[in-house]
Formats: sequence, C-alpha cells, structure tokens
Amino acid sequence: MKRIRRLPDRTPGLEDYLNVETQRASWDGFRSHDGGRAYRSLVDELTELQHGLCGYCETGLTERDRQIEHVVPQSDPVQGASRALDFRNLMACCKGGTARSRDTDRYLPPVNRNRSCGEAKGGRVNGEFIDPRNLPSLPALMRVRDDGSIEADAEACASAGVSADRVTRTIEVLNLNAGRLRIAREKRWRALNDEWREGGEDPERIDKAARDELLPTNGRLRKFFTTSRSYFGAIGEQVLAQHPRTWV
Repeated sequence: MKRIRRLPDRTPGLEDYLNVETQRASWDGFRSHDGGRAYRSLVDELTELQHGLCGYCETGLTERDRQIEHVVPQSDPVQGASRALDFRNLMACCKGGTARSRDTDRYLPPVNRNRSCGEAKGGRVNGEFIDPRNLPSLPALMRVRDDGSIEADAEACASAGVSADRVTRTIEVLNLNAGRLRIAREKRWRALNDEWREGGEDPERIDKAARDELLPTNGRLRKFFTTSRSYFGAIGEQVLAQHPRTWV
C-alpha cells in the first residue's frame, strides 16, 4: 500500500446529482443518476488519480474489478450517512477477490479466506486503520519480502513517527497477506528478478530498471508497486525521491 492522492473536488456528475437531489440525496440514488454515467465518471477519475491501481492492494483496476470505496464505511453509525457522498471519503478499490476471474491475482477460492481490501475491511471502523491518502510518500512504511508477504518496516515507521503496530493492524484489517495476494506479489518479485538480476552490479542499468518499473507510463503504474519498490530498495527510493514525484 502506497500513498495516493485525494480527489480534489466533486466530479461534475456528483455535483449535478447533489444539486438535483438536495434533500433526498443517497449513495444508491447517485449510483443510478444519469443512467449510471455519473458514477462511472467518478470511478474513472479516481482510477486515473491512483494511476490505475487499487488504493489498498495495488492490483491493476479493470472495468470488471473496480468499485468506489468509502474509507469511512456507510455503516458507521456516527459518520457513515453524512459522508456517503463526501468526495473526500472516496477512493477507487478492487472488489477484494470477489470478482470471478481466471486471473488468480483477482480471484482464488476459498473466497472468504482470500477477501481483501474493502471487502475484508467491511463496515468495521477501526481507529488504528491508516487511510492510504495519509501515508507519507517517503519513506515506504510497508515492505514486501521475496516470499510475497507484506509487513511494516519498523525503521521507516520510526523515522516517519508512525507506529509500526498501527501499520501492521492496517495490513490485518485489509487482509493484505491473503494467500491470493501473497502469491501474486511473489510472482511479481520473481519476474523482476528474472528480468533484472543479470547486470545488477551496473549502477546505470539498475537505475534505469528502477525507473522503468517504478515510474508511470502513460499515467499508469505497474501492479503491486510496493513489491517493485521493495525489490529495488535504496536505488528505488532514490528514483522516487526525485522531482516531479509523478508516481504519487
């Protein structure tokens, strides 16, 4: 999980819906507004803002595997209703392993054990959960190991003044170590190793490799960004620290 940007304002479709339904506005009403076009436009804008990645697990978002995530769930008895249509509470997320697909990155039985992201978080409100939009861009507070498991980076958390236990709890709430995701990240690590391990002693080559793998191409990032970031280590962090930081 990496830092992502917040939606800067209401999309035109959301603004139009709220102007029309000033008293009766609801999330379900917005979903059907203008034949669903307003909702699809919102998903498109969030997807673009997040460089095509799920805001939690970093898999690539597709037409069949994406949805709007309410960071504060609609079921929250305190804020849920009031923030259902708050653009500051919205991000784009995959369907958390529930969208049937032959792609095992997206769907792997048993589904209940492999649910992740918003589907795993559900309606729970947890004060220790970290909104990815509140993460620092640098340093990375999570790291991926070569077996595909993701964990808090205690040293980075300490330097950022963030509790490593809180990062660990966020990983647990989102079930980011579900078998489906761990296997997918391990495959990504192996692919990177197969591609770049030869010539790894050449600083220019490894710098180019980090740029190719970590920086956006046509506005999109490669899936499982934090896996690639962990693979390239310090060199990757040097690349990401340079301005402009188009990957955030």
